[in-house]
Amino acid sequence: MSLGRLYTADSGVCALATTTPSALLWAWPGAATVTLDIAAIRIGILASGGTPSYPSNGSVQIQLCRVTGTITGGASVTPNPMNSSDIAANSVWKSASTAITVQPTLGVVLWQQEIPFTAGANWAEYVTPGMEWRVPASGTAGTGIALMTTQSSAGTNTAFTAELVFAE
Repeated sequence: MSLGRLYTADSGVCALATTTPSALLWAWPGAATVTLDIAAIRIGILASGGTPSYPSNGSVQIQLCRVTGTITGGASVTPNPMNSSDIAANSVWKSASTAITVQPTLGVVLWQQEIPFTAGANWAEYVTPGMEWRVPASGTAGTGIALMTTQSSAGTNTAFTAELVFAE
């Protein structure tokens, strides 16, 4: 039996071309009584339209960070439950598939991975059960976690996608 309800939050296609840390997915519990536990991370760099250009010998650092801040912009994400009879997720999610105009204030880095900045590069990591990253309960919008990218050099017409699997 599952210890919680499992969901997948998908960023969709996010066009990012900057060397400053930028959120792909930003989430917070949504209420003072809700927690969530991150169980898996998936990240990919797409071969998108518009003739993408990747920097020579470039890389992208991906970080899962505790964050604070008031989110401005971003697209609302509706997490998909893994069990069709589960209730809707209580947590609140935003994606950079629509520009996030105010980035979060970064706190503790919980996880990070560097991947090549090229079409088709990807990374997936599943967390050992019992070792999930906990996002503590908070009714304060923006106080939660964000999956961030930092590019060594900005690409042109490059796109990213990310998924986080979590339990509530």
